[in-house]
Amino acid sequence: MRALPPTGLAVGGAGAPDASGAPDSAQLRLFQEDMFEGIARLPDGSVDLIVADPPYGLGKDYGNDSDLLSGQEYLDWSERWMNAVVPKLAPRGTLYLFCTWQYSPELFVMLKRRLTMINEIIWDRRVPSMGGTTRKFSSVHDNIGFFARARDYYFDLDPVRIPYDPETKKARSRPRFEGKKWLEVGYNPKDLWSVSRIHRQDPERANHPTQKPLEIVERMVLSSCPPGGLVLDPFAGSGTTAVACLRHGRRFAGFEINPEYVQVACDRVSAAAAALAVTNAAAEPAATPTLAAANDDVSPAPRPHLIP
Repeated sequence: MRALPPTGLAVGGAGAPDASGAPDSAQLRLFQEDMFEGIARLPDGSVDLIVADPPYGLGKDYGNDSDLLSGQEYLDWSERWMNAVVPKLAPRGTLYLFCTWQYSPELFVMLKRRLTMINEIIWDRRVPSMGGTTRKFSSVHDNIGFFARARDYYFDLDPVRIPYDPETKKARSRPRFEGKKWLEVGYNPKDLWSVSRIHRQDPERANHPTQKPLEIVERMVLSSCPPGGLVLDPFAGSGTTAVACLRHGRRFAGFEINPEYVQVACDRVSAAAAALAVTNAAAEPAATPTLAAANDDVSPAPRPHLIP
């Protein structure tokens, strides 16, 4: 077993998570295996937030056959992963699902049988119109479903409020607005999120066909997972959710079957940790990341191989 650098991303192969005790806020663990093979090791009711960005069924290459499915086969596969991950949510836990308009109606109905739907969010990818199809309107958005296990779900709006523009801030000088909280902390983001997709020249760009912007995932993590809480990404991809958790003091558990994407995720987390160290040089080194099995019913197994 090789030692990990502080705040690194622990990468495990098949095998049970470490059962050494309760993890702290810096712990991150990514398992290089199919989610269906490893998810049972995560205790039911232990996850505060699920960020699910599954294959869209559009023929992208994810390193397995999941995106070669279409129609009813894709929907059957989707129902299977929902059945696997939804029980992991804590009583106040929430789930975000990225999808496209082609399948969002069916996928949302599936989740509404299991959870309460809070929002449908439209992600405007800020894609310029460059011609293309002449038989329909150009598609420039993704759909995001926001679901909760119960009506008293965790949600903290303040970290994701959007600052007011200078003209609006001038209103604070008017007597009728004096002391109003909304003028001080910003406004509630709407359900239309205009965030540019990751283009080829973007410094955030990683080697993944459907990489999501860090800005979007950070908004989910900050608003929907308490500090120190556990975030699950069953289709970790390029590691955007892991980076968001590292930057904001949340624990992370993820699964990714493609070894190339696992390496991309490790590299991104290492780079993010180095950037944090530069901006916060006085901070004490965090503990080596782990993901602990939290129930007594899980028999300890050998610790997964760790890759710095």
